[in-house]
Amino acid sequence: MGQDKALLPLNGRPLLHRTIRLLRPSVAEVALIGPTARYAGFGVPVIEDAVPRRGPLAALCAGLKRTAHPWNLFLACDLPLLEEGFLRFLVQEAFASSAQAVVPRTSDGWQPLCAAYRRECLPEMERLLSERDAGIVEALEMLQVEALTPERIRQAGFSERIFRNINTPADWEEIRSAWRGGCNEAP
Repeated sequence: MGQDKALLPLNGRPLLHRTIRLLRPSVAEVALIGPTARYAGFGVPVIEDAVPRRGPLAALCAGLKRTAHPWNLFLACDLPLLEEGFLRFLVQEAFASSAQAVVPRTSDGWQPLCAAYRRECLPEMERLLSERDAGIVEALEMLQVEALTPERIRQAGFSERIFRNINTPADWEEIRSAWRGGCNEAP
């Protein structure tokens, strides 16, 4: 994108505001993972990434190190079509699961940045991160993962479109047009 996606304005507010609002009803506490200087003004604790520029797996490790909660919901800020109801469903599925992670797996693949992870995943994730420049999908191969399949997602009343993220300026313009057309609730 060439800019911080968390700060992209949607209906006059940064996407990050919407992400925080979506999370609050489903979790005990919300924290951001990233540079404190950039995100200090959002009203939630900021966790510095201990291994900067190592991607989302390092960010998950930073979050899991700081939590005391057995289950933790991780959510990317660039999912503007995500619905609050899906997060409630994800949390419900996590609490009912004996897996180490509950991760949606859509027809486009894993959605590891809209997923629930047990704190016990941390040692395996850290080991993988220390051995090589690994990503989250590689970490999933090392964990006991319960996949939320497209069928389960549909049965719960959701469309896979909620996982549409923003990677390019064209994606961003398409999302903004959809919002102007009333495809979703206001952020």
